[in-house]
Amino acid sequence: MKKINALLILPSNSTGGAEKVFLSYFKSFKSSKINLKLVLTNNKYYSNLDKSFYIKQFNYSRFIFCLPKLISFINKEKFDVVLSTFPNISVALIFLKIIKFCNIKVIVRQPNMVEPSMKNKTKLIFLKYIYKRVIKYADAIIVTSKYMYKEALANQINRNKIYLLSNPINPCITRQGVSPLRTKGKKIKLIFVGRLVYQKGIDRVLHFFKKNSDLELILVGDGEEKEKLMAMAERYNNENNITFLGLKKNPYNLIAGADYFLLPSRWEGLPNSVLESLVLGTPVISFKNIFALKDFKKNLKNNSIVLCENEKVLEKYLFTLKRRKDYIKPKLRKSLLKNYVSTDSFQKIINKIIINLV
Repeated sequence: MKKINALLILPSNSTGGAEKVFLSYFKSFKSSKINLKLVLTNNKYYSNLDKSFYIKQFNYSRFIFCLPKLISFINKEKFDVVLSTFPNISVALIFLKIIKFCNIKVIVRQPNMVEPSMKNKTKLIFLKYIYKRVIKYADAIIVTSKYMYKEALANQINRNKIYLLSNPINPCITRQGVSPLRTKGKKIKLIFVGRLVYQKGIDRVLHFFKKNSDLELILVGDGEEKEKLMAMAERYNNENNITFLGLKKNPYNLIAGADYFLLPSRWEGLPNSVLESLVLGTPVISFKNIFALKDFKKNLKNNSIVLCENEKVLEKYLFTLKRRKDYIKPKLRKSLLKNYVSTDSFQKIINKIIINLV
């Protein structure tokens, strides 16, 4: 029996949440019926994935510039199925399918809710307009929460095409070799790990740490708003309560050593950082508008995930926090994650979707 040729397309192999999900699938991939290859479209290459003969990389700063070579590659290799998780790439693939430049089935994994994630810039508003009109022509759509499922139905996507599949995580690998690490001082440590961008909402919580001198916010990551956030911290005179650590290749020790994980995002799909934090035993504080977290009912019930209604409620809740008992010499706490999809289960489900399309 001829194997199905499948192609996974990513901009890069960076540590962003969307990339991490599909790279996890690629690394754990096993199938006797599918040949899977990976293409990176831009000229950035990170060290967390070894180059190999089954990876092809196009050295372009923007996805649109690599389209001619990508079309040629897809047709030459005769791929049956192509998978994407970034809206701009997904739209291009669906157009190629519609106009029959490529004879492919397209699987789209939506990394974020469509409405809030594509509204702050003119090019994103235009992309959203196009995306909402062509997404129904994809052959399968993967969403990560019940709320995203409802949004997909509202965008006129056939119910039979939609698959609700949570992000995968391997607790054993995540916890392997982790040794909890705390920054100096006796303050209650809240940690954020991610991109320092508008979406993540760090700007709307910084002033809380001026009002409560018992709290410290540790920010791990980089992004276009870093300088703005540092200036805000200085303006609020709370530099002693805000610590910018920059990018860390492996932030798990810091997450495991913190008292709480803070996610003040304006919107999210299903944040990997929350799953990782819970696996490392660190409770999560976020907002109710991060709808995917409402699916984790057991974690909400035991308060290992606390969702605040708004900023005022969050501010009041921060004043009730207490340090972990072992803060002097922190130990790796038990996993708090009650429900999750293993990397093995995730790849089996994706493989089944691919096979059913061909």
